[in-house]
Amino acid sequence: MFGRFPAELEPDGAVFGPHHFYLGVLLILLVCWIVRDPDSKTAPWGVAGLTLLSVFAFALTWPYYPVVGALGVLVLLGAATAVSMVRPFWWRYGLLARSVLFVGLFVAWDDALSHALGWRTPLDALWVRYLYPYVSDPYVPSDVRLPSDVRVPSDVRLPSDVRVASEWDRLLDLESLVAEYVADALAVVAL
Repeated sequence: MFGRFPAELEPDGAVFGPHHFYLGVLLILLVCWIVRDPDSKTAPWGVAGLTLLSVFAFALTWPYYPVVGALGVLVLLGAATAVSMVRPFWWRYGLLARSVLFVGLFVAWDDALSHALGWRTPLDALWVRYLYPYVSDPYVPSDVRLPSDVRVPSDVRLPSDVRVASEWDRLLDLESLVAEYVADALAVVAL
């Protein structure tokens, strides 16, 4: 369970890849921006600042100094979590703002812990079990359909399960649409 620290010298070998750490950070910063009060001196600057510093440690320090970067991410996220739980600033906002903040913290913690300590975290398990197999090997419809305007030479013999699709068949063929485009769209979504 405990081995080398950090478990990965660079998160997934590409620190600027689609990590769900960045999604959690964006959610944290979004809720901090929404709940800030420009007329008041109280603002969530502590949480926002610590979160931005954790991005610095994750993206710009970890690849060059892995121990310092990983430790920096864990310490800074811990401090941001502690400030958001203890500071009375968050108590006066509704349950929705606090819930969104803690979801963002959970998502960022999930990725940071999996890369720093090598633990199998819930969102990584979801990615490995359900999303990655679909993105890496998308479902392709079993029967192949050729557009009706394709001219097949007479000396070419097509298999019996290949049929020519009409114009309406191509427009209404949702199975092919999903197989061709949704997998590509999910491939760029970072968890």
